[in-house]
Amino acid sequence: MDLNSKLLVLPLRLFIQYKMKTKKLPYVKTSYNFVAPIVEAKVRRRILQNSRVNKLLDLNAFLADDAENIFLVRVSGDSMVDANIYEGDILVVNKSEKPANGKIIIASLNGELAVKYYRIINKGAYLVSANKKYLPIKISEFFQFEIQGVVKHIIRNL
Repeated sequence: MDLNSKLLVLPLRLFIQYKMKTKKLPYVKTSYNFVAPIVEAKVRRRILQNSRVNKLLDLNAFLADDAENIFLVRVSGDSMVDANIYEGDILVVNKSEKPANGKIIIASLNGELAVKYYRIINKGAYLVSANKKYLPIKISEFFQFEIQGVVKHIIRNL
């Protein structure tokens, strides 16, 4: 399946990538906004009762405060299940944030995107899964490796 045929333009100046095989992330720009009211919900006698609207929430500001540097990735695979990242989840990724030890990142590794923990161990960089089925990957000069961004949020259907 060709990557370009599987991109879906979404609000928040972001995109979803269905297949996680690419050498470089494409840039898709839109100018949609999504603002919704925040309603306090109170439970009384097992009945949910809505109270007044307190304020509005701009999802652009909440999820993508730096929209020019944000993109979305749809997860495939099970390598991060112990970090509560599952198949079909959508990750909000900031491509301008510098990765720090222990952060979850999106990395391009030999032409494929990977969602992993970024770890520095004994001055070496590793990509570590959150699933004991997978071994850590030590990054060496033999890999085509580039950090695409740091994961900021997880979006999941319930």
